[in-house]
Amino acid sequence: MSPKEFAERVEPHLGVMHRMARRLTRSRAEAEDLAQEGLLRAFERRGSLRDPEKIRSWLLALLRNLHLNRVRDAKPQLVVLTGGADFEHPTGDLEEEIQSRALSDELVLALRDLPEEQATVLWLRAVEGLSYEEIAEVMDTPVGTVRSRLSRAREGMLARLRRHVPSAVGGRR
Repeated sequence: MSPKEFAERVEPHLGVMHRMARRLTRSRAEAEDLAQEGLLRAFERRGSLRDPEKIRSWLLALLRNLHLNRVRDAKPQLVVLTGGADFEHPTGDLEEEIQSRALSDELVLALRDLPEEQATVLWLRAVEGLSYEEIAEVMDTPVGTVRSRLSRAREGMLARLRRHVPSAVGGRR
């Protein structure tokens, strides 16, 4: 695939790549780094893309694997902060992304409480609109596992929401 054709095929998926990177890293700066490195890797490996129609799931799988490798290779670091009261905290995180999509605080907290694999599957299905097959490719897992994780994620979300907002999800008043 030529560089120009690759760029044309990737461009429509840049937003989902960035959102997935934010979902994985929960940090705006780290997400930007991950997304850029993912694009570079994808460009380098564009010859290994067998089916150009599946480029979105191919890109997201590459991004996820890159993130998993980063996490696995990460070593604990001591960070010393100076500056006192003038220190500015970074604001780019998953919760901000979700809230910008008009989701309630309760949904943000419930999603944050889910195990990572369940939260990622739910995010890819509900927010990004990926099919079960695409999610299976991204997560490198069978479709049946995607279905069961999604089911557990939905049950977990409902249970958490019932605890916080019983009247909103059919619980006791």
